[in-house]
Order: sequence, then C-alpha cells, then structure tokens
Amino acid sequence: MVLDMLKEMSDDATYTEEHIIFLAGRYRSFLLKQRYAQDLKKEIPESNYQTLCLELEAVEAIDGLPCEGGYMLRTKEEVPATLPLGTTRLYTSGSYYHGDITFISKDRMRYVGYNKWLQNIIYACLDPNGRIYLNSNNPQFMYLKEAKLQGVFENAEEAAKLECDESDDSCDIMEKDFPLEDALIAPMIELIVKELSPSVAAPEDTENNAKDNLSRN
Repeated sequence: MVLDMLKEMSDDATYTEEHIIFLAGRYRSFLLKQRYAQDLKKEIPESNYQTLCLELEAVEAIDGLPCEGGYMLRTKEEVPATLPLGTTRLYTSGSYYHGDITFISKDRMRYVGYNKWLQNIIYACLDPNGRIYLNSNNPQFMYLKEAKLQGVFENAEEAAKLECDESDDSCDIMEKDFPLEDALIAPMIELIVKELSPSVAAPEDTENNAKDNLSRN
C-alpha cells in the first residue's frame, strides 16, 4: 500500500521494502506509545502482541553475579526489548510445568528456590545482555527445553525472528501478520508515506546566481 501511494505521487522515486519495513516498525512503536503510554490500565488488543519461542540451556551462574553452585536455565537467544505497555508473560506448556513463570529482579535471583512451600515455582530474571534466566527449588525444572514469551516488543522485526511459527514461510517477514491493531494501520501508513513522499512540492532554486535563494522563502 505504501509503495502504491508513493508511485501515484512520482514514477521516478524508488524505495526498498526493507526501508519501509524499518519505518513501519519505528512508527508502530511511536503510535502504540502515543495511544497507551498515558493510560497503562487501558486494554491493549491482542493483535499488538507477539509470542516468542525461546530455547533453554543449562548454565552455572548468571552473568555478573557470583556462582552459588548448581545449575539454572538460560535462553539461548537474546530477547528483544519490550515496550512499557501491556502485560509481558513468560510461560511454558511442558509436561513438568504448565503455566506462568514469575519474573523477579536479577539481584533477587540468587536467593530464591529455598522455600520448601514454594519449591515448584519457577523464577525468571532478565540479565543486562538480554537473556532470561530460570531457577527453581525443584530440580525437575531442568528438563524444560523451551519457554514462551508474550509481549509488545519494541522492535517487531527482531521479535519476528523468534516467533512461534511452524509454517514453512516463518522466516519471511513479508509473510507474517504485522503486529499492530487495525485502528493504527492507516495512521502508520500515512506517517510512512509522508516521510518518503518525493520532494516535488518543495520550492526549487532556479536562479543561477550561486546563492541560496530558498533560505529567504
């Protein structure tokens, strides 16, 4: 749609799909913040969310904290940053544990997992490098192979690389649904077209006098 609208303005201008995708992601974040940042209790439609499938691996300690002995789990991939909007949810659907995982701060992570009454709870934290760590008092949590993270991500294109999608075209961003509610699609397109529209309407300096005549306009 963006390319068609730009073509109507000028046949000479050329734009790449990659640049339009970049602008779409930037204006998506802008419009979501504009619409929801002032009222964090306002319900955000599901179409703005993405769900990522994150592989887990065993590690000995959290980067930046002393090793306390034993192992915990860590996501193999760095997790894209989320916008401060909506609800970020980390959960699993495995046979051992099915449900949400409790997020805590990195500093608290070394002290959890010792309460026998809470031994089945899995705790998670985000380290400065963008990876998620999981820990629990129940050693069976180490059998988990994957966790899912649902949220409103700041960079939709980066998040799309980790999305849960079993279709053959899951690696093609052009084949995915753009994570933005219908009400904001038209404003986003308008902003992209406005930025990329040719400067045909701009005044031209037609005087051959080696002076910047436009600055006087």
